Amino acid sequence: MHSRSGVTAVTAAPASRAHTRWHVTAEKRQLAPQLQTEALDEAAAVEPGRTSALAALAYRDFRLFWFGLLVSNIGSWMQIYGLGWLVVQLAIADGTPSLGPLYLGLVGLARAVPGIVFGLLGGAIADRTDRRRLLLVTQSSAAVVAGILAALTISGRITIAEVVLLSALNSIVFSFDAPTRQAMVPRLVSERELMSAIGLNSAAFNGATLVGPLVGGVLIVPFGVGGLMLVNSISYLAVVLALLVISPQPVRERGREVPVLDAIREGIGYIRREPVLRWVVVLAIATALFTRPYIQLLPAEAQSLGVGAVELSYLLAASGAGALTGALVTASLGAWRRRGLLLLGAVVAHGAFLSLFAVQRTVVGAMLSVGLTGLAVMVFLGMANTLMQTRTPDHMRGRAMSVYTMIFIGFMPLGQMLLGSIGTLAGISSALLAGGLLVVSVAALVALRVPALREATSEEPRAPGAPIPGPG
Repeated sequence: MHSRSGVTAVTAAPASRAHTRWHVTAEKRQLAPQLQTEALDEAAAVEPGRTSALAALAYRDFRLFWFGLLVSNIGSWMQIYGLGWLVVQLAIADGTPSLGPLYLGLVGLARAVPGIVFGLLGGAIADRTDRRRLLLVTQSSAAVVAGILAALTISGRITIAEVVLLSALNSIVFSFDAPTRQAMVPRLVSERELMSAIGLNSAAFNGATLVGPLVGGVLIVPFGVGGLMLVNSISYLAVVLALLVISPQPVRERGREVPVLDAIREGIGYIRREPVLRWVVVLAIATALFTRPYIQLLPAEAQSLGVGAVELSYLLAASGAGALTGALVTASLGAWRRRGLLLLGAVVAHGAFLSLFAVQRTVVGAMLSVGLTGLAVMVFLGMANTLMQTRTPDHMRGRAMSVYTMIFIGFMPLGQMLLGSIGTLAGISSALLAGGLLVVSVAALVALRVPALREATSEEPRAPGAPIPGPG
């Protein structure tokens, strides 16, 4: 009995240990997902950009928003292509074909003034209201403006004065739309996927620059310019439907309520004190004034090359193909540490490729150089957007992004007027060449004189006191 009891005691001990091991293993299995998540979070903290280019699409709300924007952007670029051609044709109909660049410049000026006046206000409103609700208003308003433009064009009653007026109305709408849309993106994804989201947004926009003009070049013959604008008006429904089903985006940090003008000054002051953001804005202004309006001036360049509407769609599509490539490259650069240096290199490349485009005399050469220009622009914009987003706290992000977007809503059309006027006097190719060389010079000077921007990396902390946004 004792011996049997001893055997039983001995055999029971391994059974007890096996039972304990089973419980430990089961507990580890239960903890495995949590441990894996914590490990990934720690890895993301060390290398915050280590994600795939498509990572942001895992978030439902971002995915819906992104597909809506993609459809809408294709319609918008069909209208941009058609409107540019229409303006040049209006100059010819008025008996002054040489004024085509000036007419394009006037359209740019009509967009610039409202963009500058209302741009900062749009960011302040975005910071104190539900961003999804505000976007529903702006996107619906843009659809109405596009519908009016389509009706006037189809009826044959459109004049350059009406194009200018409707362009101004559209600029007012997007003064509120653009900063709100930019500020909402970090709410829809986690910070780890922000670079992917920014790159995908650029891809949605610039993929449309490739598809929109090509589709427009096919449809313009049977349906005319007015038909393209009607399609654009309908395409806004894609964004509106997406906004109706995604989650609300209310204000997270109300803090103390301050007057709108004081809130605007607070946002500008934040950018002025942050050295990297300050110089990102300076370079954005330089490119907006002297190089980036090339896309709106392509109809005048097509006229200079002696080609028609179909070849113009090829030039726009080539620019879009380069820009789409640049956007996808940007979405894959999350682990790139030296973001400031990459931004500076992209600005230099952008100015150099535009200068090369300006001296081309064949359509093939122009398509190649304008494609490289679009690629460099998108890498610059991707880096600039990422630095602006990650260095600004959420409660101030609308105002910070309104400064950034105002540059393109206000200053870029102003640059369109400037380059269009110079192009009327000296030729559009000379104007683009001068602008490209000037931007190369400015970027080189900033690279030499501003170490804070040159040395900006992906591991740099946020500005003091800036909270880290969570998943949207």
